[in-house]
Amino acid sequence: MQKRGRLNRKMDEEGGHRDSSERWLISYADFITLMFAVFVVLYSVSMNAERDKAYKSITKAVGAPAQAAASNLEQAQAQLEEIKQRVESKLSQVPNPGITVSIDARGLVISLSAVRFFASGDATIATQQYPVLDLVVQIIKSLPNQMRIEGFTDSIPIRNERFADNWDLSAARAGTVLRYIVDHSTLPPEHLSLAGYGPYRPIAPNDTDDERSLNRRVDIVIPPLFVPDCGQHTAETQHVG
Repeated sequence: MQKRGRLNRKMDEEGGHRDSSERWLISYADFITLMFAVFVVLYSVSMNAERDKAYKSITKAVGAPAQAAASNLEQAQAQLEEIKQRVESKLSQVPNPGITVSIDARGLVISLSAVRFFASGDATIATQQYPVLDLVVQIIKSLPNQMRIEGFTDSIPIRNERFADNWDLSAARAGTVLRYIVDHSTLPPEHLSLAGYGPYRPIAPNDTDDERSLNRRVDIVIPPLFVPDCGQHTAETQHVG
């Protein structure tokens, strides 16, 4: 009986010693877990800082050109408005000049009415309209902008000894106006181009004489200075269907 008691006490002492000797593992595991958590937090903070830095760099790189482009566009629009006012002021000196001035998606548009500037089926500028066209040339001759002269007709077919169809007529009228501008100004020819659209870009129906007269026109188109005119080429004639 005493022997059994001594054996039990020995087992208890050994078991107790074993338990206390392994407690440091618990503390060590807690320490490792805490350190892991600290490193995770530090890594997360570092990554966030890098992301913020990269985001700011990208925003700066993208934002600067965008702001510059917006500023250039505003300046370009202001330039077109200023030219428009100058042309309108000059034309106000002439009764019924046969020219309208507007700004649309193409840029500034100085539209010459074919009814006033050309005889029917002909591409020669009427001599009485020279002084009116000279007023326009005086203003645009010093502009650095590219310019495009566009010719248009109504839908009534034409065929005579000079022109096979309305395409030819519209391009010939545009070419005549372009040549007049070159001959009466110092504009570099490489700043000018022309296009003949025939009857295919009307601004009004072709049901009445008045409506058809609106479609017979030659437009002097001045695109914004800071917006590249990528779709056109110097001194080209376009037949567009």
